[in-house]
Amino acid sequence: MSDSKRLAIIGGGYVGLNMAVHAALMGFDTLVIDIDSRVVEAINTNSRLHVTDPYVVSNWATIKSRIKASTEYSEASGYDKFIIAINTPLKAYGKRLIEIILSEDKSLDDAIDFTPLSSVAKSLADIIKGKILLASEVTIYPNGTVERLGEPLENNSKLKLGDSILLVHSPERISPGDPRWNVFNIPRVLGGYNDDSTREGLKLYSEMLGIKVAKITGLMEAELSKLIENSHRFVNIAYISSLKSIVDYTSIDFYEALEAASTKPFGYQPYRPGYAGGPCLLKDTVMLYMWMRRLQKENPLTEVIKTAIIVNESYLEHLAQKIAKIARDRGAKKILFHGLGYKPNTEYFISEDLNTIWRLMTILREKGFDTRGFDEKIPSKSNFKTIEEAKAWADLIIGWGKEGDIKLERI
Repeated sequence: MSDSKRLAIIGGGYVGLNMAVHAALMGFDTLVIDIDSRVVEAINTNSRLHVTDPYVVSNWATIKSRIKASTEYSEASGYDKFIIAINTPLKAYGKRLIEIILSEDKSLDDAIDFTPLSSVAKSLADIIKGKILLASEVTIYPNGTVERLGEPLENNSKLKLGDSILLVHSPERISPGDPRWNVFNIPRVLGGYNDDSTREGLKLYSEMLGIKVAKITGLMEAELSKLIENSHRFVNIAYISSLKSIVDYTSIDFYEALEAASTKPFGYQPYRPGYAGGPCLLKDTVMLYMWMRRLQKENPLTEVIKTAIIVNESYLEHLAQKIAKIARDRGAKKILFHGLGYKPNTEYFISEDLNTIWRLMTILREKGFDTRGFDEKIPSKSNFKTIEEAKAWADLIIGWGKEGDIKLERI
C-alpha cells in the first residue's frame, strides 16, 4: 500500500462528512462520493451544509479546500484507500416491524435494506485497480462486511479478497451534536479480514488519521461489538419504558423513584423511558435479533431482544393514548409539539420514520386531533414561522426539550 494521502469516502452523510473533515484536518485530499446531487453540490459550493455537527461546522472553513465531492465513482479511479460510510436503513416501523419480528419466515433482508451496500460493491468493482484498503464503518451483523461487501467486490472485480482487496471493519462511533466527543477523540474498534488487512487498517486509522484504536480484534468481533453497544442501551430503555407504562396506572411518582435509584454509585446505570428511535439503536437491535434467529430458530434465548423491540414499537401508542387523555380532559383539539428533534432539544430531525415527535403526531391525527409542530432550529419541518404564531394556534402545547404546557419527557 502507498503512503499517499488521498482518501475516498463513500457516503457524504453524517458519518461520512465527519470523517471527511477529520481526514482533511490530518492532511488528506479527500473525495466524498454520494448519490445525492444536493449533498455533492452543498459540499462543492460551500453552501449551507446538510450536516451541522459541531466538529464539521467548527472546522469547515479551515479544511473545505481539501474536500471535493462527486456523484461519480470514476472520480476515485486510482485511489487505494476507501472508507465506506453509508446507511442500511430499516424497511419497516411500528406495527409492520412487529409483524416481521413475530413472523417465523422473515429474514434479515425483510427487515434491513442492504441494497446501498450492494450498490457500493458493484460500483467500486468498476474502478478499483491494484491493491486497495477498504474500511467499512457500516454497522452490520457478524460476517456481514464480507458477505455484503467483500465477496461481491471480489466477484465483480476479479481481485482476490485478502490479497488485492484488504478489508477492515471499524464501526462508526459518533455522538450527534456533542461538542466534546467527536470522530477524533472517541476510541475505536478495528477488525481485519486477515493480518495484512488489519495491519493496513491500523496504519490508516491510528498512524495516518491519528484516531485512537482501543481494541484490535477479528472482523466479526468488531462487527458484533457495535451491535452489543447499541442493543445494550436499547434493551435497557425498553425495560424502563415497560416499567413506566405499568407504574402509570398507580399513584407512584415514577421519576422520583428513578432518580432515587440513580443515587447508587455502583452497579447501576440510569436510563430514561422513551421511544428508542434515531438512526442506530432500533436498526442495530433488529439486525442483531434477526441474525441471532438466522443462526438458531426462535427460542428463549432470543426472547429478551425480541420483546424489547416490540415494547419499543408499542411505546409510542402508549404515549399517544396518555396525550389524548390529557387533551380530552382539557377540551383540546389542536395539539402543538414544541421541539422536533429526534432527541429533546436537538436540531437533528433524522427522518420521519425514526422521529418520536413525527410518529406521535401521526398517531394522534388518527385519533382525531389536529397536530402541528414548531422548532426554530428545524424550520423545514415546522408548521409556523414563530413560536408566538404557534402558541396562538394551539389548545395544548407539548414540550420536547422546549417550553410547553407539559413536558413529553415527563409524561
